[in-house]
Amino acid sequence: MKRIAQCLGLVACISGVAGIDLRAAAPLAGIAPPSGADLYKIHCAACHGLNGTGSGLMTPQLRHVPPDLTQLSRKNGGMFPRARVRRIIEGRDVASHGEREMPVWGDVFMRAGATSQESTDARINAILDYLDSIQLRPSH
Repeated sequence: MKRIAQCLGLVACISGVAGIDLRAAAPLAGIAPPSGADLYKIHCAACHGLNGTGSGLMTPQLRHVPPDLTQLSRKNGGMFPRARVRRIIEGRDVASHGEREMPVWGDVFMRAGATSQESTDARINAILDYLDSIQLRPSH
């Protein structure tokens, strides 16, 4: 829990330095939710790095180096493992023992003012779309 709190605190700090308004993570009536890239920068980059390679500012504080998110498709036979990544973000696809260092973002999005499971799902889908877009794909 201490590492998760550190990560969330660093996310707020990085967001301020990068000029990202964390209020953008909460929905406003009639305004589209933030893009997947913005959500990634706010919630993921502290650990996974701005480029997704696992080189975030929090990496030295973690017990394990975060995975290179640009390699997920390559490690899955060329297909982006969308359902598995969703389960990881939601906190459903993790080992049953040991401390979980990655925050459960589905819960965070719901607590951050998401008005429904639908808006939480929209945020997760936006991040999934972004992650799919940064996959290193073999050139033909």
